[in-house]
Amino acid sequence: MTQHEVQLHGGNTSTVVRVGDTVRRNAGPWTPAVHALLRHLEAVGFTGAPRALGIDEQGREVLSYLEGECGEYPIAEHWATDEALVTVAKMLRMFHDAQRGFRPPAGAVWRSFGPPPPDTEVICHHDAAPHNVVWRPDGTLALIDFDLSSPGSRIYDVAYAAWTWVPLFSDRDSYTLGWKRPNRPRRLRMFADAYGLTPRDRHRLVRVIRKRIVDHVEGIRRMAAAGEPAFVRIVHKGHLRRPMRDLRLIDHERQLLEYALR
Repeated sequence: MTQHEVQLHGGNTSTVVRVGDTVRRNAGPWTPAVHALLRHLEAVGFTGAPRALGIDEQGREVLSYLEGECGEYPIAEHWATDEALVTVAKMLRMFHDAQRGFRPPAGAVWRSFGPPPPDTEVICHHDAAPHNVVWRPDGTLALIDFDLSSPGSRIYDVAYAAWTWVPLFSDRDSYTLGWKRPNRPRRLRMFADAYGLTPRDRHRLVRVIRKRIVDHVEGIRRMAAAGEPAFVRIVHKGHLRRPMRDLRLIDHERQLLEYALR
């Protein structure tokens, strides 16, 4: 690390440093596709994502630095408000809507957990949790870390964000991570309302959240088995035990959650 580089905290899967007004992150086969998406978002005026600035002399991707506060656990009190939840849902909807007209480059490679689903509609961020959201000085939110982006359905992205922002965590984990004990059914309905989910998607949202958690666990196990160091660490540290508790919670509260979405 040179004296001009400042290491940034954040995701589990890459080394991130700040150099002036830029961010440098390890690139991969998926980087050209991600940069094509980011350039499209910039072209249509979506400001909730970094700008892609190319590749540096060390082969790292170069992105614009987004000034603001990144979500950290235990979550700060102002991140756990209803207003923050609504703003996240609206930002996710704007991100999806801004993709209208985007065509991935020929032969695009994405760092996905599996093949694209048959109901592909958009490029999902796939990890729109607090640790990948920046709360900027003007009060707007922005997404960072698009490494796991890949084609998918809107509801699949909504499901992950709802899981991590309502959040649909056990009471024990909600307290540990700073959320205290949220009113899960009410906040899930609020998230669906703010995003503007269709009646069909509201009807199946709880099922999709459950599937998204299962896919999350299986995807991490698959990448760990393939020897990817970041995912090997996640498994070895026992970080998959919490989503397993979340599955039990959803099974227990399913009727309450589904009723709230009617």
